[in-house]
Amino acid sequence: MLILNNVEVIYNDVILVLKGVSLELPPGKVVALLGGNGGGKSTVLKSISGLLRTELGDVTDGSIEFEGVRLDKLDPEKIVKMGIVQVLEGRKLFSHLTVEENLRVSSVGVGRSQIKRDLSNVYDYFPRLRDFRNRTAGYLSGGEQQMLVIGSALMSHPKIMLLDEPSLGLAPLMVKEIFEIISKINIEGKVTILLVEQNVNAALGISDYGYIMENGRIVLDGAAKTLRENEDVKEFYLGLSTLGGRKSYKDVKHYRRRKRWLS
Repeated sequence: MLILNNVEVIYNDVILVLKGVSLELPPGKVVALLGGNGGGKSTVLKSISGLLRTELGDVTDGSIEFEGVRLDKLDPEKIVKMGIVQVLEGRKLFSHLTVEENLRVSSVGVGRSQIKRDLSNVYDYFPRLRDFRNRTAGYLSGGEQQMLVIGSALMSHPKIMLLDEPSLGLAPLMVKEIFEIISKINIEGKVTILLVEQNVNAALGISDYGYIMENGRIVLDGAAKTLRENEDVKEFYLGLSTLGGRKSYKDVKHYRRRKRWLS
């Protein structure tokens, strides 16, 4: 199990971003980390993967543990070897390489027979990548690039996959397809997933549990089904009134003043 206990993160020794974040990621589950921009969600992922250090951030209080080992003092390379892989927001890939070359890059130190099996596994999840395996990655659509970065993460045999905004900038049909594959990876591949998303409806649709973050704090958590039925979540994140009607931005733009969990 991955456990964050009262984690505080400061950037540049000045900017306090996480203010006592605690959460648990049980093995084999999908956990959603939700909230608006600037709430600290991506910082949570980077504090787990060790990438925080590359951005002059530091865990200054609390602890992050995986299978009894403290992660917050380890380098990213060691964390990856433990089976924790982050898929960064913005679809970071080698745009000048082909699809298959991108996948092979993620299998450094693995024998040819294993690479072949791993490629077959990725192509089973993403048949579209098999069709485009010789295409230059920079010419893929946004959805296809998202498939590629998730596939690249799978090449490293993750126990835990940290997904940062996989729906960002994608059309609704592509979002649906991506999330169906993420769920399949979790169930069939037995990969535990921590999913950072602003698309609350899509995220809760495949998650077992969810946390909502605002201003560096967890303000609400619960089973995914419970969160979807919560009136505050409906109003402030799904845009639905208590009567089930769609609310306008004008109706909710001052929501921070009225949230019951902040009162």
